[in-house]
Amino acid sequence: MSIDHKSEATRGQRWGVPALGLAIGVGYIAIFLARNDPGMAATGFVVMAVYVLVIVMASRRSEAAALLRGETTDERRHAINQRASAFTMNVLVLVLLTGFVTELIRGDSGHPWDVLCGVTGAVYIASTIFFSRRG
Repeated sequence: MSIDHKSEATRGQRWGVPALGLAIGVGYIAIFLARNDPGMAATGFVVMAVYVLVIVMASRRSEAAALLRGETTDERRHAINQRASAFTMNVLVLVLLTGFVTELIRGDSGHPWDVLCGVTGAVYIASTIFFSRRG
């Protein structure tokens, strides 16, 4: 079954990532100005604006940029996105466990790594149950 690349959901989705990127940039401005750090406010916004500009401009020529923009318009792109997400999850779990074990070796409580590991494990278990029942 093919994913309809001209649907309203896809059109809205392809602007979701750029809109979120700019919203995060505006958030950086607010946070860093509240902390009286205008240099970081400008830098944070510029970094996010450049990222948004690059993925918007390059998404017509670059499949990677289109995927980063959220354009999973067919089964192949959807599979690439799923594989990249799974790989990212595995790396994140490795980083979280390494941080947790390192804290324990140092004689500390393992906090906040313990909470992050717990949340990650709980979400993985819950989503596995959810998606196995959903089909």
